[in-house]
Amino acid sequence: MARVLIVDDEENIRLSLKSALEKRGHEIVTAASWREGAEFSRASFDVVFLDVLLPDGNGIDLLQDILLRNSKQLVVMISGHADIDTAVKATRAGAYDFVEKPLSLDRVLVTVDNASRAGRLLSERDRLAKRVYGEFIGESAPIRQIKQEILRSAPKASRFLILGENGTGKELVAHLIHRQGKHTSGPFVAVNCAALPRELVESELFGHTQGAFTGATHARKGRFLEAHGGTIFLDEIGDMPLEAQAKILRVIEMAEFSPVGSDKTVPVDCVIIAASNRNLEQLVKEQKFRQDLYYRLNVVTYHLPPLRDRREDIGLLAGYFLARFAKESGSVPKVLSQDGLLYLQTLELPGNIRELKNLMERVNIYCDSAQVTANDLRALAPSLRNQALTTLKDAVDGFEEEYIRSALTRNDGNMAETARQLGIERSHLYKKLRKFDGESR
Repeated sequence: MARVLIVDDEENIRLSLKSALEKRGHEIVTAASWREGAEFSRASFDVVFLDVLLPDGNGIDLLQDILLRNSKQLVVMISGHADIDTAVKATRAGAYDFVEKPLSLDRVLVTVDNASRAGRLLSERDRLAKRVYGEFIGESAPIRQIKQEILRSAPKASRFLILGENGTGKELVAHLIHRQGKHTSGPFVAVNCAALPRELVESELFGHTQGAFTGATHARKGRFLEAHGGTIFLDEIGDMPLEAQAKILRVIEMAEFSPVGSDKTVPVDCVIIAASNRNLEQLVKEQKFRQDLYYRLNVVTYHLPPLRDRREDIGLLAGYFLARFAKESGSVPKVLSQDGLLYLQTLELPGNIRELKNLMERVNIYCDSAQVTANDLRALAPSLRNQALTTLKDAVDGFEEEYIRSALTRNDGNMAETARQLGIERSHLYKKLRKFDGESR
């Protein structure tokens, strides 16, 4: 049985689809407008049928909004004014399928069965990937924007560059790009360029023939060939020697390479994701990084913000880590008290998410209480310093402003909806914003 959402302003279409699908045992929810569809689609569905033209909005815009919240949601676009451009636009926006009106009930039934089967396979694959690699968590404005950009670019591009400080989640973003990308069914091969011995970089990346150098007793195919048909992630590429950079440039330009000790070329097709915590533009100026390689890699670039610039995500991340460690250790999940969360929000955490993760692991091990207080965190993280705040009120006010502005961004500036979600009067929200704007002058 599938759970299906039908969003269409024509009542006869909603009723006929609802009747036909319910006879097959499916659970059906219907919506007659863009607004209703947006509200209902926040719940979980196996497949969504979505009309392109709705009285209060564009269906493709709603499609993008749905996929931004849940990139795995299967959405079938329907239209009585279908043309090739509309179908292409819907497909590029991430639609699972596109069907024309008048609808064939047989086609709809087959589509639901196929979509449900595909959805189960995708969910299982994604569940396994998240269990192995973790999740890229965050609801702050910059993180939502990055997720939206990945959804838009990953299926179409072949080269990506991820920049950010240590511990900001660059490898998690790389995995997310791979899961959304054109070679999602292929392997994901991660290479830490900074950890490779200088004399073995080329052999590690491109392989070698038997006898190519002292100690090469057997031929090796290398990481690029391992990634054929999938994705290779070159972490800390700024630490790669210039000689190896030249070979990577050849892979990008010619889609081939030569193993060490061989005069033959090997074709390769893979998505290339590079990442660095260093300023590559500065390295180019210092002639420590090839300019042509930088331009080749810099096709789609994501700048990951440090945790200090997305403090409203700290509670989500801490909760996720506490639940994860509790599950792994078989203990009762711990939660942050209000003063614990506020204290955590004021810590500098120079190691970003990695440091927060380590702190939550210590909390899971050493904290006896189910509720984690500020005093618990002070005891477990004595080396961490608070950011420069004069009073607790400053910390609370700072978090409140970030939280409210993030909510406004999520709702595209809709004051009424933001006030409803925050549980305050709209006039109260206006007063708070005027106060924030006045204090920032």
